[in-house]
Amino acid sequence: MGALVLLSACTKDPWDQISEGSWNQDRKILNIKFAGQAGLAKVTEVDETTGTIDVQLATNLVADMSSVEVSTLELSYNATSSVQLGGKLDFTGAAPTITVTSATGKSRVYTINMTEFTETILGCYAITSSRVWGGTGPEWGGGALMEPSTKSWCWYMDEGHGPNAEYDDYLEFTLDEIRDDGNTTGKCIHYGGVDGKHWNCLFKAAVNKEGDTDIDLHKFYRQIPVGESTWVRDYVNNTISFIDANGKTTTGQFLPSGDYTVYEGKVLTVEKNAFGFNLSGVDDWTNIYSDYDKFVKRPRIFFVLVTPVDQIPAASKTEGTEGKNSVEPPAPAPVFDLPGDWKVKEQWVYGGAAGAITKDQTTAKSWCWNGNYVKEKDNILTFTPSQEGSLSGKLFYGPGADGGYWDYMYVGKKAGEPVSIDCTKWYGWLPHTETTYTFNPDDITEQSPCGTVTIKVSSVVTYNVPILLPGSYEFLGKSALVIAEGCMALALPLADAPSNDHSYEWTDYDRFVNSPLLYVMVFEKQVPAE
Repeated sequence: MGALVLLSACTKDPWDQISEGSWNQDRKILNIKFAGQAGLAKVTEVDETTGTIDVQLATNLVADMSSVEVSTLELSYNATSSVQLGGKLDFTGAAPTITVTSATGKSRVYTINMTEFTETILGCYAITSSRVWGGTGPEWGGGALMEPSTKSWCWYMDEGHGPNAEYDDYLEFTLDEIRDDGNTTGKCIHYGGVDGKHWNCLFKAAVNKEGDTDIDLHKFYRQIPVGESTWVRDYVNNTISFIDANGKTTTGQFLPSGDYTVYEGKVLTVEKNAFGFNLSGVDDWTNIYSDYDKFVKRPRIFFVLVTPVDQIPAASKTEGTEGKNSVEPPAPAPVFDLPGDWKVKEQWVYGGAAGAITKDQTTAKSWCWNGNYVKEKDNILTFTPSQEGSLSGKLFYGPGADGGYWDYMYVGKKAGEPVSIDCTKWYGWLPHTETTYTFNPDDITEQSPCGTVTIKVSSVVTYNVPILLPGSYEFLGKSALVIAEGCMALALPLADAPSNDHSYEWTDYDRFVNSPLLYVMVFEKQVPAE
């Protein structure tokens, strides 16, 4: 047992070798960067003793090529180098070398192959055209490759600020520096051309399928900022980014001449150069096959086609403007003022058994009523708030100058025979004595865009009635009812569903008596005499 203890005491701890690194024969350059370097250096281990480093240097950004600083140097664990971080190498003669030695003393000599870097984007370009590849469901024929200017009806073209306003513009790229990450950066100036105009990127209200205003599409089509911006070229990801004066960044690719297939059978031919930008549209199956879908909802790629030029004409170096370049917010809706006097203007009834629903104006069916239905036409509905700004108060439906009300008696025919039927329960729902009301402006629905009014008819009966503002309304699938400016309407549902009694279909009796469904009273606001 003692011998075993002695043997253990004489054995060196194997972890000492690991902590000392004496086991490590690795001698690699993991990362290296030089002043003026563009992109990443390519480090290759050729064999046990040799390696290469391929690097591009922008010689115009290096003050002395005989003394180029090593700005980044990462080696294998515990390895050493013949050139230290911050050291200098001479690139004016034979290819310089760096020797890396492992912790065990083994070496590898790296030969540095330098090529002069030229930023290919520098210079001047004329913008000649643009293309949009877009559309929902290209597999169903919903996609198209289009030049925006050929769809002039889609764009707000006033004062010449449509898509073709860009086609006399110029771009000028200059180099500022090569960044620490090896990417190049500089300034881009987007001139306005001889006409001093840029595309305003406004899609026209007339072809807006989901609204009635122009649509601002700068997020898709103002990829190259107007005026001065900063560009950054990423050689690892093969992208170019533009940063405008407000810090907004757009990223695309700089494309050489060639044919680019955007989809099977859809090819863009680039004559000289182009900038291509992937767009983030969303599918719109409702509006598939439309220009609206391709330009507004599902644009996929935007191309700006350019041609290199030796210099930009002095007359084309204009600052440029987009003219009207934003969508004006819609005018605020007029504040609905309920208090005051409202005179009866029209009365409409939607009625009829299932399958025979029609819309009729009561006054257009004079033979159906006693002559005193005309008394309704000068009646005044008065809302008097309990205090200024109050949403509740007194309501009075007055008899007007003639001092009388409609008696609501139907005197038309039923099954061809004259009848006399009291329809007060349908059409006399406004009480003829003073009562109370409450305006509910937050009770918003599609058919009551400004709320409802609750009218107390008796101690046990109240009606909550939608208020209809000026506009067009369709009820029960029938033709639209138009409420004129300066008017409002109250729409009272008279029944939940058409009558099951189809005996009187398509008759006045059916509409007004057997199965009235909705009674709409239109009122015109009275202006107080001064």
